Amino acid sequence: MSPLPHLPSEVVADLVLRALRLEASISEISAVCRFWHSIVDLNLAELLMLRENGNMVSLLRRALENHKLDVALDLVTRPGSLEASAEALALVGASEGGHVEVVHILLGAPQHAARADCRDGEALLAAAERGHVEVVCILLDAPQHAAHADCQGGLALLAAAEVGHHEVVRILLDAPQHAAHADCFGGRALLLAAGYGHYEVVRLLLDAPEHAAHADCQYGKVLLEAAGYGHHEVVRILLDAPEHAAPEHAAHADCQGGEALVAAAEYGHHEVVRLLLDAQQHAAHADCQRGQALLEAARHGYLGVARLLLNAPQHAARADQVALVEAARGGHR
Repeated sequence: MSPLPHLPSEVVADLVLRALRLEASISEISAVCRFWHSIVDLNLAELLMLRENGNMVSLLRRALENHKLDVALDLVTRPGSLEASAEALALVGASEGGHVEVVHILLGAPQHAARADCRDGEALLAAAERGHVEVVCILLDAPQHAAHADCQGGLALLAAAEVGHHEVVRILLDAPQHAAHADCFGGRALLLAAGYGHYEVVRLLLDAPEHAAHADCQYGKVLLEAAGYGHHEVVRILLDAPEHAAPEHAAHADCQGGEALVAAAEYGHHEVVRLLLDAQQHAAHADCQRGQALLEAARHGYLGVARLLLNAPQHAARADQVALVEAARGGHR
């Protein structure tokens, strides 16, 4: 695809909107879509597929596959076939690609300007998921019809938290109006961030001034995720409740019968095991689940983990016959 020619931005914006509204001949649309593709990485087929509706999907797909563009255009321009405006589709596409200038143009167009909150905040969701900080700020700060940081119940926050875009998470949580709730969806943002080891995101969610996520939410599943994947920094902050939070919202190292300890021992996460055993409150028991943690460490030959479990000051694991047998089977002396 040839690069975007040096055209005035208002000309490019007009070309994009004409293509999306399908107010041009097939040849003109094909030419315009070449510009569109270079802006937001969409080709004509993908552009039209964005505008599909209901039972027309298979017909439209078949028309595009057979290069019957005139048939495809007829399908998508039938009365009632389109639910979303051209401006909204353009804004979502530009936001997804992080194209700041195009977003500015679409929001500030003198006629048929796009709304930053179009399609229930889909543009914000697209930008947040891909970490486009500047686009997120533009959408939230739009003078009219600004996007809401808590749109769709907080899906933008979930998307940013899952991939570790901590700056986007901070902006969504600090929005002056309609701020996202860190504990939305029962703390799922925290669960996703902890599982992927996004320490900064976890810290932001726990430290939110209002609607902060709870480290012990979902019955300790957050701690279990972090421990199983060996994210020791995340485990540490989950066990140490933030200063402003009530201590009872700190994660319990012995939650779910010591499942976090067993998971950490199974994969040889030495530092996580140590943190769980040394927790000041609700410390994990090294002999939990009848010594399952020691059994897993012995089975895989994790000498350092086995020593921690055997030397725990309280509730130490016992070097019983089961652990010895497993160690012997694996050739671990």
